[in-house]
Amino acid sequence: MKPATGVPSAVREPIRTDGSYGFSRLFLDFRRYTRISPSGRMNLRVLAGGWIGGDPLPLQQRFSIGGPDPLAGYGFRHSACNRDIIDPAFTNTQVAACDRVILAQAEYRGHLSLHWASGSSTPEDEASKSLLTLQGPDLVVLADAGQAWLVGDGPGRLPADRLPTVGSWLADLGLGVDWGGFGVYAAKAVTAGEPLRFTLRLDHRF
Repeated sequence: MKPATGVPSAVREPIRTDGSYGFSRLFLDFRRYTRISPSGRMNLRVLAGGWIGGDPLPLQQRFSIGGPDPLAGYGFRHSACNRDIIDPAFTNTQVAACDRVILAQAEYRGHLSLHWASGSSTPEDEASKSLLTLQGPDLVVLADAGQAWLVGDGPGRLPADRLPTVGSWLADLGLGVDWGGFGVYAAKAVTAGEPLRFTLRLDHRF
């Protein structure tokens, strides 16, 4: 493997090719699902992870934030730490180059009662119970916030023992309708001038 030569030291120091290259990553993902009413749930998630030691991460192991998951109010890889990468091989690739990422997500899910069955389901006639029943969808109110960054000394970096200030985090708010995992969402960035974005999902957000 030949390391890319256009990745500046501000993003990643040169990779050694003598077999001694090594790095460590760690991820923490905390989730809390709480029912607050017969039809309502509050779901919370905090995720943090990235480089914790050794040599700099190769680009294949780096991070970004923004896009349909997890910050749907922003464009794909809105924060990717890649502005200093000049290698023509990465032109228009939106490569992810951050060392660490942190994310907080919250959503309220309220079930909308909408029952439909193809036949009778009276207790007196068990044989005629419907084999096809559709339940109502969930109305989802969501909020997300997070940031990705480079670790180290110098402009655009943070020391390894520090987190980005909350004021620098990206955040969005949105609404969605989730029907058994199939969902349609609309989200709007609140910390940048981004347009309203729509997302189609085939599974729950988390």
